[in-house]
Amino acid sequence: MKRYILILYVILASSLMAYAQVSFQFSDGIYNESLKSEVERSVSSLLTEINKAETADRQLNLSAINIDANAANGLKSLWENIHFRCEFKNNVQSCLKDFTGYEIRQIPVEMKPIDNTYRGEIHKELTISFNKKGVITGVRTAIDNNSYLAIIQGGKSNIDLRMRREILNFVENFRSYYVEKNINALQEIFSEDALIITGRVIKTLGRNNVDGISQHVKEKVVYSKQNKEQYINNLKNLFKGTEYINVDFSDIELMRHGSNPNIYGVRLRQKWNSQQCNGRQYSDDGYVFLLWDFQEEGSPKIHVRTWTPKRANQTNDEFSPEDFFIPSR
Repeated sequence: MKRYILILYVILASSLMAYAQVSFQFSDGIYNESLKSEVERSVSSLLTEINKAETADRQLNLSAINIDANAANGLKSLWENIHFRCEFKNNVQSCLKDFTGYEIRQIPVEMKPIDNTYRGEIHKELTISFNKKGVITGVRTAIDNNSYLAIIQGGKSNIDLRMRREILNFVENFRSYYVEKNINALQEIFSEDALIITGRVIKTLGRNNVDGISQHVKEKVVYSKQNKEQYINNLKNLFKGTEYINVDFSDIELMRHGSNPNIYGVRLRQKWNSQQCNGRQYSDDGYVFLLWDFQEEGSPKIHVRTWTPKRANQTNDEFSPEDFFIPSR
């Protein structure tokens, strides 16, 4: 009897291992054969470990994966918020080159919420960055495919493809820092003189000029300002008291500053859902404008971040790069 139980256990364990095993291969875009083989092994091992950890409902063990400390810590922080698994056993994608390394996009993953409080998309895509030595430098969930295609195809933008891809990379990283509650990365990405503007809607009753009877509700947006220190301190307190954060970006629009070629504006719609440690849930829907300085290639800084709540029939906010003066350095 014990022998049969042991055989059954071995069969079950083997089935679970096969269920979790994932492979990755490049279709094109990378021509250094040793680098190609190294990254394919690393990414296959990473995706397999993600599926094993999700199956066993445990923490990630990244000790055998060629991944740097920042990427590992970010992925582990994301894992604490929500588990996920790679949807396909065999994954084939192109290699994309960015300013400082390489990137793999569109690896389908299924989010596996621990409870029913999750309000985000169930089916997402994973983006993995790596450097010229084959070390994985970033793992994050990507923005939705429609937003990605709109940026890459350019639309009305006069920004070249390489720069559009670079901006997208940092926008995705920026979103991930909130989900991971990565205060150090957020502290690094904002410039020391960063301006943070937050809008709130004030509603008042419109009056008829003749008889004073209420006719309609008038909305006015009132703005408040914070500096970097105030904003980061507020985020620290928020992160400490929050169990999970889910942030989605969509409707992303890129703009180049008219007189400064290194300054770019990014306008996007942000949907925020979070749950505090006491169980209270919070959500908002609004427009974010970011003013990025790409003067230092591969290490951009955000000079301005604005947030305006979405109102009825509103399709964007009111900010553009030319609204802010950035002195030349």
